[in-house]
Amino acid sequence: MKNINKYFKLAGLASIVSCTFVLSSCNKDLETLPSITAPSPISSKNNIGATIAANPNDSLFHRLLVKSTMLPILSDSSKRFTIFAVDNAGMKFFINQASGGLVPLNAPDAVFSGFIVNNLTVAQAAGIIQYNTIGQLLPTSIIPTKFPNTAYSSQIQLDPVNTPFLRMTSTIAKGATGNLSYVNNVPSFGQNDQIASNGIIHHTFSIVAPPTSLLRAVIASKPNLSYFRAALLRADSGQVVKANNDSTNFLNYFMAYGVLNQTVIAPSDAAFQTFIFSVAYGRALQAMATPAQATLIANAAVAAGPAFLSTNNVTTMQVRGLMAYHILASNSTGSFSPNIRVFSVNVPTTAAFVKTLVNGSAAIHPGVRAVATFAGPATTSVTFTGFSSLLPGAPFTDTPANVIDKDNHGVNGVLHIIDRVLIPQPL
Repeated sequence: MKNINKYFKLAGLASIVSCTFVLSSCNKDLETLPSITAPSPISSKNNIGATIAANPNDSLFHRLLVKSTMLPILSDSSKRFTIFAVDNAGMKFFINQASGGLVPLNAPDAVFSGFIVNNLTVAQAAGIIQYNTIGQLLPTSIIPTKFPNTAYSSQIQLDPVNTPFLRMTSTIAKGATGNLSYVNNVPSFGQNDQIASNGIIHHTFSIVAPPTSLLRAVIASKPNLSYFRAALLRADSGQVVKANNDSTNFLNYFMAYGVLNQTVIAPSDAAFQTFIFSVAYGRALQAMATPAQATLIANAAVAAGPAFLSTNNVTTMQVRGLMAYHILASNSTGSFSPNIRVFSVNVPTTAAFVKTLVNGSAAIHPGVRAVATFAGPATTSVTFTGFSSLLPGAPFTDTPANVIDKDNHGVNGVLHIIDRVLIPQPL
């Protein structure tokens, strides 16, 4: 994974503007700048590599570190790193999962070590180590508590040839239930804030694996998102690609734009079917159909499948607004953009409002209401509630949408699947 392009191809990388400094002559010699001095070791302690090697409970992670060929870099005391390591218990859990259960949790340590040596490629091992290594000192005391998290650059270069400074990010935050920290949705606990001569070592519950697919591929892999995929295509229909081939206003384009940190809340097929039935039934009644006739009309609409979303029963703008309401956003850059990656563990335990792409055209819209419940470090439920509902009522009185498939991680964001369609305004 030193070259992450082996696993995916970025669509439309952000252009990098180089700055040229013009030196003007003033009839004097150019100033001689002092040489850069390498930082001195933090302490007399061992470097990160040696510290991990000296800990018997990190022996399997050390084996992974050796396999990755990253050991010399993490042993360089002239550099500064924070690394999220995994103890032997966490490594055994990871290998048990990675082997599809072929390596049982009670297998001898030598079997787990053999799996790392024989079954993981150097690229896979390097990708894991690089993704869990931050190029700065990050003690627990300064991990931010802001919602939802903070994106830190890992050591994975997204495009090492053309844009070597563009890196995949890991999201780190203190959790909603206390001081427990998370890397993405994996809790960090146990032996943390270990000081080495060139950095800090934290331990996570298990391996935090780097994503290898763009969100468009993640969405395509879900058999219960056929309506959502159809809705994205309908939302983009009629949009005009600019002369420079700029299609950044296309919602479906966002799903394949590799440098975003976005959160997509996708209603399942069953959720769309319920939504379509309700919309068709209500419109039939408004057209003076009897309840029996309205039921037949609504059933026919559902029977049309995802194709219903491409008919004149709904307009492109209605579908586009509906889809925009299912992509979270913030205005940290001065305009509302899909630039926050919200994992389930980042959702607060007290209901809070989160903005969406709808706020790009209606800044005062309150967004969606989100709340989570926890059992220990993990969420047991996450719900999102839309502003409006199919039945008349006060804002945010609709039945909350439950997350039924959470934390599907992609290179450019995270996907949650919900069991209801969120409605941004009265229909």
